[in-house]
Amino acid sequence: MDERNGIAGERYVLALDIGGTFIKSGLIGNSGDVVEIRPVTVDSNGAMETIIHSFSSAVEAGVHKAREVSGLAEIDGIGIAMPGPFDYNRGISLMTHKFASIYGLDLSAELHKRLPETASVPVRFCHDANAFVIGETWRGAGEGFSHVIGVTLGTGIGVAASVEGEVLVDALGSPADEVSLWNKPYQGGIVEDSVSSRALLARYRACRPAYDASNGVKGIAEAAFRGDAEARAVFDQFGEDLGNVLMPLAQQLAAQIIIFGGQIAKSFDLFEMSLKAVLQKMKCPPLVCVGKLGGTAQLYGAVSWWRKNDP
Repeated sequence: MDERNGIAGERYVLALDIGGTFIKSGLIGNSGDVVEIRPVTVDSNGAMETIIHSFSSAVEAGVHKAREVSGLAEIDGIGIAMPGPFDYNRGISLMTHKFASIYGLDLSAELHKRLPETASVPVRFCHDANAFVIGETWRGAGEGFSHVIGVTLGTGIGVAASVEGEVLVDALGSPADEVSLWNKPYQGGIVEDSVSSRALLARYRACRPAYDASNGVKGIAEAAFRGDAEARAVFDQFGEDLGNVLMPLAQQLAAQIIIFGGQIAKSFDLFEMSLKAVLQKMKCPPLVCVGKLGGTAQLYGAVSWWRKNDP
């Protein structure tokens, strides 16, 4: 199927992936194909009305697209992948570092109020790291594996795990405490001090003070691919730290595969060897790879989570 066109008569669930600057969305039917929809901009530091308008615009676009491609009057549901902290069971944001203006709001109620035609459409929320591992396990690199760890690497590190088809979550629906590693102690600080874009930039600028930080991790990766020894060393250290952080969890869960996503995963070739060198110390080291679904992993995951939790 052409993913842009959809299938007449198909029942669709609308998936949203909420980022700090864009909301990605897509319709996913029973066939598992995705009809992607043009992203909507969102300002995570904006006023409450501005943010809710972006959310409702993304939902409205999805509803209209579903009518266009399927000919049906409504979608079956809405699955939303959201960063945390968030009460995923009640649909209430607990974030203060971004999306602060919607703190405490019942987002399902707000969407239904602004879009009365969706009032009977169930909305389910899923942590974005959980959505990544769910999506990759359903349709991506984790398909066929029963013990899967998903890791998203960017401004921070998001870790989630699926064991025998069940995602490990806490009471609010976030990754379980033993799985969520970002703030665990590591080398005198916390994990994100060593495994994040901030950590890569700090290490590289320590040896290349003139480096323009606005070029980000992408610029360091480009330097490494050109043969910059300092840039390569930074990524080697990143892979070693990542392996040290993940190995205890991989052992605990008897992980068969660890799947990586996020912006830093685009430079996987630069830290793959040092990562594997650490994990090879395990009795049964897991496979490691980049996810197959790219930017649609969270969309697939949000829909799969919606279906699992639909009453």
